[in-house]
Amino acid sequence: MKKRKSNLVFLAAVALLSICLTSETEAADWDIVAAPGSEQITTPTPETTNNSLPAFEGKGITQESDIVFPIPDATTFPTTPESIIGTDDRSIVSNTTLFPYRTSCFIVTTFPDAIKYGSGNLVSSDTILTAGHCIYDETLGGWATSIAVYPARNGFSSPFGKVNAKSFYVSSEYLNLSLTIDKRREYDLGHIKLDQKIGKTTGWLGLTKTLSNDITLTGFPTPKNRDYKMYTQKGKLKNSSENNIFYGLDTEGGQSGSAVYNTNNNIIGVHTNGDVAYNWGTRMNAKNFETTKKIADTAMLSYRSHVQNIGWQGWVNDTGTTGTTGQSKRLEAINLNLSDSSYSGNIEYRIHVQDIGWQTWQKNGAMAGTTGQSKRLEALEIRLTGDLAKNYNIRYRSHVQSIGWQAWKSNGQMTGTTGQSLRLEAIQIQLVKK
Repeated sequence: MKKRKSNLVFLAAVALLSICLTSETEAADWDIVAAPGSEQITTPTPETTNNSLPAFEGKGITQESDIVFPIPDATTFPTTPESIIGTDDRSIVSNTTLFPYRTSCFIVTTFPDAIKYGSGNLVSSDTILTAGHCIYDETLGGWATSIAVYPARNGFSSPFGKVNAKSFYVSSEYLNLSLTIDKRREYDLGHIKLDQKIGKTTGWLGLTKTLSNDITLTGFPTPKNRDYKMYTQKGKLKNSSENNIFYGLDTEGGQSGSAVYNTNNNIIGVHTNGDVAYNWGTRMNAKNFETTKKIADTAMLSYRSHVQNIGWQGWVNDTGTTGTTGQSKRLEAINLNLSDSSYSGNIEYRIHVQDIGWQTWQKNGAMAGTTGQSKRLEALEIRLTGDLAKNYNIRYRSHVQSIGWQAWKSNGQMTGTTGQSLRLEAIQIQLVKK
């Protein structure tokens, strides 16, 4: 958590902004910037049709062994970590495995020049929402070199183990060192993609663009001095601006990146800064909502086929092969399914069948083709609809009798043949983020 030098400057900023608590505005334009070596993601355009995404409780099953993970000592702490407003009204979370507390994560970031502690929250099966300065800090050498995440850390115990970052992101405005520190703080938001889908176990918090009076902030204050314990506090939202929210909840260094969430367990902002009169964070405005939704989305494509003399094969995932090659066996039917996506829309597909022609479009796991009729599939078209189509491409190809693998097709184009009486023998499908 970073602290502003002057409380008077802060109060003046709030007065000048004078934006009411319930106002709904959009942030200025900026781009997603990936850390070196991270997957590139394009910046989305804010939508107006969806204002929130729900929380998910997960399975809540803890690890049976190896739950003690040593924490490397931090080599940097805030010089003025206290942001206690009056009396300290936070309380220790004794059972961190309960929802929503188990979505809160203790973060250990290794920078080129130091090791630093922070907090964050799961917002999908493999995505952490945190503060930008928990990922990039120019005073500590720039980008993090590695990030370790401990969901629901409780003292010296890690009930859900340890996961590692595989990629991480901040905004271009936060990286713009030519801006004043106060302006950069308006964009102090970061995202971490993990190497495991731990959120299916812990669950995750939802997101909302709608501000709420009743809020909670949960995280890990100055962990070394507080034995890595999780603290939480409920309170009221005090004020808001286009890009920030302000509140009277007590915080300390180490709580940077903690989600500020409402009674529905939906995040309205992320804690980033502290002061004497107020603490504040980055608001989940329209831009941050769409960006978080895009980075967090973990749409999973699965599909299977009914094959001559074999029947239904097992489900395969992205780019896997269903069907056979070199066995002269026809495909007779298929199922396609998309899961774990936060976007609206469907995957739709239709088949050209021997003696029937084009069947009607099917979607979301329904069968296309026939079984028990010994009819070959001859061609296939696949498309996405709704917000899925705005954020993903669907690519596919087929292995055709006497031809072999055809070139890749996409987004409603035909693969296979019609009018040639050639069977489809195998297919491969890819879901690709735009």
